Amino acid sequence: MGMTGEWKGTISVVGEKNYLTDSSRRPPLKVVNFSGEDGESIVYLASSSPGLFNGDRQEISCLLKEGAHLFLTDASATEIHPSLTKEECRQNQVFQLGKNSKFEYISEPLIPFKGSNYDGKMSIYMTEGAQAIIGEIITAGRVGRNEIFEYQCFQSSFEVYWDEQLQVWDSIRLIPESNLKENGILGDFTHISTLWILSDHIKIEHLQHIQNAILKDSEAFDGYGGASRLQNRGIVIRVLGHSTQTLQKVMKTCWDYFRQELFHLHPFDVLK
Repeated sequence: MGMTGEWKGTISVVGEKNYLTDSSRRPPLKVVNFSGEDGESIVYLASSSPGLFNGDRQEISCLLKEGAHLFLTDASATEIHPSLTKEECRQNQVFQLGKNSKFEYISEPLIPFKGSNYDGKMSIYMTEGAQAIIGEIITAGRVGRNEIFEYQCFQSSFEVYWDEQLQVWDSIRLIPESNLKENGILGDFTHISTLWILSDHIKIEHLQHIQNAILKDSEAFDGYGGASRLQNRGIVIRVLGHSTQTLQKVMKTCWDYFRQELFHLHPFDVLK
C-alpha cells in the first residue's frame, strides 16, 4: 500500500490582500505561502517525497472565498515512479471558486518514469464572476535519458462545473503499447500542454488573438497547436512539442495575455 499526501486550504480576502486563512496537510505534502505584488495569495506545493510511486495517493483541495485571488504552482516537476505494486498512483484535485474569485494554477510538468502508472483527476467548481487560468504539461518520460513512452499508462480527466452544472469534461489516456508515435495520435511529438481559460468575459477576439498572433507560427517554435472556444465561458489551448521549455514558453505567452485581458494585472515571473 502506498502513502497518501493531502493539502486542504482556504483563501480569503482580508483588507486588500489575500491570505491562506485555513490550511491543513498530511505529509509528504507541504506548502509555502506568501503575498504577491498585486495582493494575490501565492502558494507553492512541495513534497518531501522524491515523487509519486505506484499505489501512492495525493489529495489537493482549496476553497477560494468571494473575491479571493490565488496563484498556485509546484516547487518542482512531479516525478511519477514505478514500484512493486501494480496499483496506479492517483492524484485528485478539487478547487471551489467563490463569487468573483480569481484562480491561476500553472503546474510544473508531469514526468512518468519507465514502468509507472498514473491516474489523475481535476475538478473545478465555478460560480458567478469567477475566473481561472489552469495549465498543465505532460512529458514522455525522462527524455534526457532516452526514456520515451516507456510507462504503463497515463490517464487524467478535467471537469468544470458552473453553478453545479457540468460544462466541461476532458480526458486523456495514453498507453504506449498502442504506439503513440503513429500519425493521428502524437506523431513525432513527445510533450503535451493544455491551458484552460475559464471566464464569463471571454470574447471571440481573445480566441482570434491566440490563433492568429501566438499559434499561427507554431512551426517557428517546433510545435503544433490549436485553440477552441468552449461552448460556454472559456477557451482551451492545446500544443504538442518536443521539449518542456518550448511548451512553457508558449503557455507563458498565453497566460500573460489573459492575465492582462481578464484580470487587468501585469504578468509576473514565477520563481523556482
